[in-house]
Amino acid sequence: NTMKHLLLLIFLIPILTNAQAESIENSDIVNVSIQNGLEDSDLETLFDFENINYSEFSFQGESIKGKYFVIRMKEFSNGDLINTTTLFDESGNDYFKIDSTQTSFKFLSKIGREDLKTWIRGNRFGSKKLYFPIDEDNGNYVAKDFFGARKVLEKNINNPFYILAIITPNRNPDGWASYCRVAQSEIDPDNFGKEFNIPHYYLVEIEFTN
Repeated sequence: NTMKHLLLLIFLIPILTNAQAESIENSDIVNVSIQNGLEDSDLETLFDFENINYSEFSFQGESIKGKYFVIRMKEFSNGDLINTTTLFDESGNDYFKIDSTQTSFKFLSKIGREDLKTWIRGNRFGSKKLYFPIDEDNGNYVAKDFFGARKVLEKNINNPFYILAIITPNRNPDGWASYCRVAQSEIDPDNFGKEFNIPHYYLVEIEFTN
């Protein structure tokens, strides 16, 4: 009996392994990872001085193969969505169709005295540089991701999702300000304004399309 069970287990292992691999391949999950900052310390210092945020996002999964991605900037004021701007959309152009299980791009944002400047750089493209208004009455704007201590986020490819928030801080009654408390909370980013009393902020959203 022991030998029969052992043979049955040996027989089942490859079947289970293949089934697991197939479920991962056919799943609707895309794994999102991020690399913040630069390896060149002098360039990193310059970026800090110029208020430039540099983030490289990578997306991996069988689910993204054959799709396009659209990147949007959403502007919120006093808790309400007031504007949605497309930063990048080449849907339908085969040159930009994802032809493997992995894709990535770099997202750069620069906070100036009067506006926010954004640029997206991919392996084979650079987006238009776009400018957005800012209001620093509540404090300086800072770009924050949603990873916290996690290295990878699992997202459902069938729904758009946020990859970055560009926010002013949440202020406590004693005047103490926090950015991480906002970005690393479990609060829906659409509700940051109302939940954390942030009068104006931006969210960067990605959507994978056919």
